[in-house]
Amino acid sequence: MRRGLALLVGGAIAGCGGAAQRVPVPPVAEVPAPPAPRHAPAPVPPAPAKPAPAPAVVEGCPDDMAAVASFCIDRYEAPNEKGEIPFALQTAYDGEAWCKARGKRLCTEDEWSRACAGPQGTLYPYGDTYRPHVCNDDKGWITVSWKTLAKWPQDVALQEAAHLFNGDMSGARAECVSAEGVFDLTGNVAEWVRRSGPPPHPGYDHVLKGCYWAACYHEPRPNCTFHNGAHPGTFRTYEAGFRCCKPRATGGN
Repeated sequence: MRRGLALLVGGAIAGCGGAAQRVPVPPVAEVPAPPAPRHAPAPVPPAPAKPAPAPAVVEGCPDDMAAVASFCIDRYEAPNEKGEIPFALQTAYDGEAWCKARGKRLCTEDEWSRACAGPQGTLYPYGDTYRPHVCNDDKGWITVSWKTLAKWPQDVALQEAAHLFNGDMSGARAECVSAEGVFDLTGNVAEWVRRSGPPPHPGYDHVLKGCYWAACYHEPRPNCTFHNGAHPGTFRTYEAGFRCCKPRATGGN
């Protein structure tokens, strides 16, 4: 099995040897709670035994986040660590809970788009012209057994997700970075964000941004404007992760 399966399903299992820790998904301000799930609520990776020291603040943001306009955004997809495998197989509510536990929240759609396009409003995080292989966004699609994935959190579903996973370690592609230093916004894992407009149906308060390692649905290339709003926030899919945002301590442009 691929190295880093515990990170791949970071919100789904606590580790490779022990029992999964189950933590109820807490309600989030301004985001409706999800409908009652058919399975147990998605657990959140356990916090370290000893609290980590508070990160240094740079330009009004913790130093593991980039300062963008009036907000801060994680430099890397969760778990926001360079060189780690990004979380996948996540629901939007997994992301809400994980970010809240760290004093953050999921990014809004508008925040994510601004971070991707940069101050110049480019179509891709690195400019207006698509560059093959700069981001992890052009790998082949692998046939998915949705029936098997639907058995989450059983091992067979985790094994199917690991088989499908084709993400890079965070920050592995040095040129897949925005003007303000945010990595892997297009490609790699798709990212749950809070929908900026009104939801079309109850429970559709989130959308997926950035596409993933096998391009986009109905779009030729992953870009900063694409969004996938076809799924409720409870949807669990093998290629979906997230990153966190929070208000910036000082103003911005």
